[in-house]
Amino acid sequence: MAFLKRLVSTLLWLALFAAVVWIVWDRGVLRVPLAAIDPSGESAFEQWLDEEPERRAEYRALQAFLAENDAAGIVPAWQLARVDRFYAERCGLPIWRLPPRDLWPNVLPALRLVRDEVVPAVGPVAVQSSYRTPELNVCARGASQSRHLRFEALDLRLETPRADVASLYRDLCAMHDAAGPASCMGLGAYYDFNDDGFNRGGRFHIDGAGYRTWGRTYTSASSPCGRL
Repeated sequence: MAFLKRLVSTLLWLALFAAVVWIVWDRGVLRVPLAAIDPSGESAFEQWLDEEPERRAEYRALQAFLAENDAAGIVPAWQLARVDRFYAERCGLPIWRLPPRDLWPNVLPALRLVRDEVVPAVGPVAVQSSYRTPELNVCARGASQSRHLRFEALDLRLETPRADVASLYRDLCAMHDAAGPASCMGLGAYYDFNDDGFNRGGRFHIDGAGYRTWGRTYTSASSPCGRL
């Protein structure tokens, strides 16, 4: 009987504690920042902006620049501040960086290709990486003339991933072929024919710096477009 009383008492105290925690949580006092859940999400970006007032002013200037150049709304503007999270974390570097102002015009051709060619072919996309600092490029062993250094390139994924990743790259290759050399579209189609786990998320690269395509070894010979 004494054991049951202790058990009931313990359960009542646990229920009371849970109720208090829920009330405090519901009022926002103990909420876990979304940045802790998704360090590369919009909430994390907003927190990063709040750390230094000049960052928000610079971001608003970038938004105004995109609007003035008919490039607003193609992708969420905050995603253009994303640095490649995998390499940034591995190299101990920040995952957010607003590109220097003098480079902003360089991304316009890629954005227009996304709007006019990519989205109609495969659907809405999210930016995974855009501008890359020289420091990050060295750490990531990127090409010395990487288009990301000049804010000319976007690494993208579908907002809603496909179960059949091959179909995504098939559509991208067909889109690239139809756009033709006049589009000056660079397509990095990182498809894995061996299905060994490489890039199952469907990541791909778009720039407007010349008509070409390449694959997972970053050479034209590795492009999957000829086979797909």
